[in-house]
Amino acid sequence: MSTYVTITVNDKKISVPEGTLLIDACEQYGFYIPRFCYLKELSPSGNCRMCLVKIEKRPKLEPACMTPVTKDMVVWTNAPEVIETRKAILEFMLINHPLDCPICDKAGECMLQDQYMVYSGEKSHFNEEKVAKEKLFIFSDRIIYDAERCITCSRCVRFTHEISKSRKLGIIKRADLSYVALAPNDVFDDPYSYCVTDICPVGALTSRRFRFKERVWNLNDTESICAGCSRGCNIRIQHKDNEIYRILPRENSQVNQRWMCDFGRDFYLDSSGEHTRLTGAQIDQKPVEYKDFVGAVAGSLKESAAKTAVVLSSHATNEELLLARQLIDHLGIKQVYHKSDREWEEGREEVESDDLLITADKTPNLTGIKKIFPKAQPASAFAEKSLETVFVWGANFPADKIKKTNILALSTVIDAISSKAKWALAGRTPAEKYGSFTNCDGIVQTFRRALKGDDNFEDLAFFVDLLKALEVEPIGRTVAEVQKNSAS
Repeated sequence: MSTYVTITVNDKKISVPEGTLLIDACEQYGFYIPRFCYLKELSPSGNCRMCLVKIEKRPKLEPACMTPVTKDMVVWTNAPEVIETRKAILEFMLINHPLDCPICDKAGECMLQDQYMVYSGEKSHFNEEKVAKEKLFIFSDRIIYDAERCITCSRCVRFTHEISKSRKLGIIKRADLSYVALAPNDVFDDPYSYCVTDICPVGALTSRRFRFKERVWNLNDTESICAGCSRGCNIRIQHKDNEIYRILPRENSQVNQRWMCDFGRDFYLDSSGEHTRLTGAQIDQKPVEYKDFVGAVAGSLKESAAKTAVVLSSHATNEELLLARQLIDHLGIKQVYHKSDREWEEGREEVESDDLLITADKTPNLTGIKKIFPKAQPASAFAEKSLETVFVWGANFPADKIKKTNILALSTVIDAISSKAKWALAGRTPAEKYGSFTNCDGIVQTFRRALKGDDNFEDLAFFVDLLKALEVEPIGRTVAEVQKNSAS
């Protein structure tokens, strides 16, 4: 059990666990101490000096990121000498910093901009010529480094040493000539390389895919869950005019801390162009009205329920699965299977699994399927014998397993299944819908819709409409209730 100590900060007594770093202790009680190099997930380095504070009975200002609290410590974060020191540090940092704000992708979320306006705002006394460093280093096909903007806070270096463990980055040379670099002829192929752009406090490390695309203040921000694997990293989808521009991780200490892999970000940016999207509602490959489609499907399922199989989608939300279960139970369908809508492919630029975040299950809700449908069999056990209809939900089901049976396809893409389906309905991607996924650790996480569907239909609404066409009132039970009773 932690031993708590009482300290005084700006004449207010606070109580925190002994050994807590002063910068964290102050922040817990609303006393924000500015910083550049400090990040709670990384080891403290104390090199930017922006977090200097005054401590009673100590002769000099001390860095709050390197100082653990001790009993009866008395601290001032806003003493006159602290304020003057912050101004001097900011002026020192800006001596060689280029005036790139009008063209810098970090503008609008730059810590140097923000802290200069809050803690200084004064004109520089420096009249000499700035030290010009290399403007453009191509670290990889994902990351560009601008040494002129770098304040050598070492966040990126510590990230590759302590979190991703690739140890790809280091700082070379000294003083105003120092900069971040790779080993000679090396490439920054860290599977978490985009994370350095998140934690860089200035615009030194930027994403090549987002570079010069849009100003951050013009983007809409939607909280979501990554569908790239079963980890369920918490993310922010940044979008404008129904187009995704950038994916950023959201902090969640139970799931992904503040990180996410590169593939997860590219997965959202690439998914729209990787496959041809299925559109509208079709019967026998001919477009029909949605209401007619629902009526035809409901009538067919009612007649052939005993000879119907359902293959569930691991990209389906828990809410959609609940309604699918109600439909299956009502019709008395016995053959229910689950599949992975996406699997790892050898040779593709994707890590199969690791000890940080990436899991071998490349789908967001296979865990949810297994909890809501505990008796569902894997797709490998599927047999076409004695079936009249197969309802295939989502992608990645082998078309050669179905030779004569009628197919009902609910999918986002045109593939071998949807192309030969008797009934085909265009569904929505995770970015186009809302609901919840259950991650690999059994944590249920909700997410919101970022994009509007274009000539496609909400999977949840389709099941609601099917149930109503069968004169069944859709359930309103929660995910937790169903999971609790799913084994019965």
